[in-house]
Amino acid sequence: MKAVVSGAGIAGLSAALALSRAGWQVILLEKAPGLRDGGYMLDFYGPGYEAAQDLGVLEGLRAAARPVGRLDFVDGDGRPGSSMDYQQIRRATGDKLFPILRGDIERTLHAALPDQVSLRYVTTITGLENRADGVRLTLRDGAVLDADLLVGAEGIHSSTRQKVFGDEHAFIRPLGFHTSAYFFGSAQVAAELAGDFKMVAIKERLVGLYEVEPNQIMVFFVLRAEGVERPRDPRPVLSRAFGDLGWVVPAALAAMPGPDEIYYDVVAQIVMPRWHDKRVVLIGDAAHAVSLVAGQGASLAIAGGRALGQALDGTGDIEGALARYEAQLRPLVLDKQRAGRRMADWFVPKSRAHVWMRDLTVNVMNWPPLAGLIGRYFSVSSKGFSLR
Repeated sequence: MKAVVSGAGIAGLSAALALSRAGWQVILLEKAPGLRDGGYMLDFYGPGYEAAQDLGVLEGLRAAARPVGRLDFVDGDGRPGSSMDYQQIRRATGDKLFPILRGDIERTLHAALPDQVSLRYVTTITGLENRADGVRLTLRDGAVLDADLLVGAEGIHSSTRQKVFGDEHAFIRPLGFHTSAYFFGSAQVAAELAGDFKMVAIKERLVGLYEVEPNQIMVFFVLRAEGVERPRDPRPVLSRAFGDLGWVVPAALAAMPGPDEIYYDVVAQIVMPRWHDKRVVLIGDAAHAVSLVAGQGASLAIAGGRALGQALDGTGDIEGALARYEAQLRPLVLDKQRAGRRMADWFVPKSRAHVWMRDLTVNVMNWPPLAGLIGRYFSVSSKGFSLR
């Protein structure tokens, strides 16, 4: 059996690895010229933890984890409002959580791919024929591929979803935010961070900063914004939205790279009644983005890739296997999406009252007699927390 996976991000790499282990011949297509660097710092935990262990990549992911001392919420001038010991959060999950860059997850999965997986960069699908017995794909260079299955894993703006299911506006659910991220160098900012993850999470805006390498800073921004339109050049947008803040934010804005090196996108979820049609299936954010607000998108991507491989292992009933895959994963996805929508006003505080309540809650959880409650009653990430 032959599968074509479109998109070599976390979901696509996980699916390629799992399908290859299940005995499938896999061709992996990626429009970029190579693996992407950087990306958000995220907390890896949840459903992808066991999946990563089963796929044999957990230790590699742990080896790529980044050290974090504390998670500090500060105001626009850098004054702390609340703080949490990262080790306390880790212990609350039974040591099944660690911080890692999205790009490091992709590199770890890529390194685990068996030699028989064919990875083709600078390659996209321009034509797609979806039949009951397989797919015929036309690539950008004019080549034609016939396969038993196409896996669409191109992320929230999936081209496969567009071709098979229709325009993304029918499925995308904006949560009222836009987000942006980039890397810059600054010894001064690194000294201010002192090995901790700092979050300027004030009314209507959020800035997160972390030192990923000596004097190399990752910064990400979230601002309240309606609609899904993205600017060609994010720099004026970021300058207007965050230019009045103090502390290290002016240095971060002054160090903005060119627009091609700045990630900018809408914070949204993908909500679809069905993730598969005939011999095409969507996975990861292409099918069910839970959003930056909900967290665990990378974890769900790995869990989904593993689940797809398991469903298709040793069966000739591909459509039946896709239905089982979706039935297994959908309840978990819907739960995470609901949690994300609940968390929206806390992720970027809607009011000063939200800021005050967040700081109060975090500080109360730091009180030793209540520290054990974190794992029992809260789903915790560096970007927020939500009641289970």
